[in-house]
Amino acid sequence: MDNDMNEIPPLLALALDAIEDFVYIMRVHNEQFYYSYVNRSAAKFSGVSAEDLGKTFFECFANEPEMAHYLHNKYMKALSAGQSTRFEDGNVLPNGNLSGESIISPLRGPDQRITHLICVTRDYTERSRYEEKLKFYAYYDELTHLFNRRFLYEYAINKGTLFLLNIDNFKSINDMMGHESGDALLIQAAARIKQQFNDGEIICRLGSDEFLMVCQKSDRSAYQTAQMMLRALGGTFTLKDREVKITASIGIAPLTQGMNTQTALRHADIALHYAKGQGRSRYHIFDTSLRYEQIVRFHHELALNHCVERNELQLLYQPIYSTQKHRVVVVEALLRWYKNHEQLVSPAEFIPVAEETGLIIPIGDWVIRQVCRDLPLLQRKYGNGIRIAVNISRIQLDDPDFIYRLNQILLEEQVDASYIDLEITESVATSNAVEEQSSLLKLREQGYTISLDDFGTGYSSLSMLTRLPIDKIKIDRSFVTQMNPPVLKALITMAEALNLQVVAEGIEDQEQWDRLVELGYTEFQGYWFSYPMPAGNLPDLDHLFPA
Repeated sequence: MDNDMNEIPPLLALALDAIEDFVYIMRVHNEQFYYSYVNRSAAKFSGVSAEDLGKTFFECFANEPEMAHYLHNKYMKALSAGQSTRFEDGNVLPNGNLSGESIISPLRGPDQRITHLICVTRDYTERSRYEEKLKFYAYYDELTHLFNRRFLYEYAINKGTLFLLNIDNFKSINDMMGHESGDALLIQAAARIKQQFNDGEIICRLGSDEFLMVCQKSDRSAYQTAQMMLRALGGTFTLKDREVKITASIGIAPLTQGMNTQTALRHADIALHYAKGQGRSRYHIFDTSLRYEQIVRFHHELALNHCVERNELQLLYQPIYSTQKHRVVVVEALLRWYKNHEQLVSPAEFIPVAEETGLIIPIGDWVIRQVCRDLPLLQRKYGNGIRIAVNISRIQLDDPDFIYRLNQILLEEQVDASYIDLEITESVATSNAVEEQSSLLKLREQGYTISLDDFGTGYSSLSMLTRLPIDKIKIDRSFVTQMNPPVLKALITMAEALNLQVVAEGIEDQEQWDRLVELGYTEFQGYWFSYPMPAGNLPDLDHLFPA
């Protein structure tokens, strides 16, 4: 496109016409801006033509005064700035197009006065389509085009009822007819469920053959809604010219006040498995008065089998601070399980299941290897003398190969045993198993530190402490909370007489710490120092007692 003043060399005009970005050159005169040049892309996008060259915004957009004022103000900002100015906000043009990010730069004459402003604008249309595509993949299930799990967690759901539906024996259809048929069934099932309900209900595919519907307001009862969902899947499905009938089970969980989506979904999941236990094509409403422990434990058992390979485990660390050495001397490794990378399961729930099933052995091996890999990071933060405390269960200690595997992991990770504290509970310490005591003695001889955790909560005795090969006792937080000075003084006096180190657990404020320091305690652990957190986020704590 020619310019009104023949200021653009022909070759440059051809080059500018070849690029996809929109290029506008405006001549500046008396704080007015006159179109001097627009390239082909800009002309097509904005509607400014050769006839408009030499005109101001107000002349070109006489019928769109708001647009003229918008453009004039935009260029005035760049003119006032006297330098390249970026504009990230888009604006809908009169032709309905959306303008994108712009950069307006000044062109100066020999006297350094700004004679022209050149604007380069990126076509926002394709970017907008791309962002919409990203949004789709972020919040929608690609197969069924229903909402996905991410949408569910980010959407603010604070009332209503969750209906978690699972197709009975879906795995058999996949195995017998192939995944293509399984996908076709899911697409058809999703369409049928969606047809039954209006736009006021959120329908998601959580994964595999699980669908979730959230009814936030409905005149139907939960039972009526569940029956509608089951009826939607009635009749036959055509898969590869074969007719197939299916049934489904539904878990129902009301969202009560203050309950988050994750908890409600967990209740729906428990209710679903309860319904499956009653037979096919059933539904069940989660009832807080019922006991679901067996279902929860069964759930955990199934999921724990794959928690290591699915990278669902995480170690958090909590420091133990020494007032004698004015630094952190030990960090305790605390295991966390994010089931399906979403649900944080309490250690009080999954550790007993892992111990009963023997899964604590491979999980424990993972913990040992991970602390060895985290040790260099902790050494950079707290010095080369830092040690890591790891909890060891009786099941691990009873395993005849435990010591061999422990040493083998440390050998492979090039970590010396002196960096590892092994913490046992009183249930292990109070047993009379000769093998366990022998294992502890062997571990201690090999350089590991042995600690007795939560001391005072079980049936510890003075004779037991003299008999066990332990180096340290950790006073349970209940003693700190009760803050009975004679008892606390007696405990540390006893420990000192037995040449045992002592750690006070559960310190939550400075008053507790000050009183324990007065009683002679020197090592401390608790929320006042630091909450459990990833190794990279731990505090320095050098400010407490500067050396």
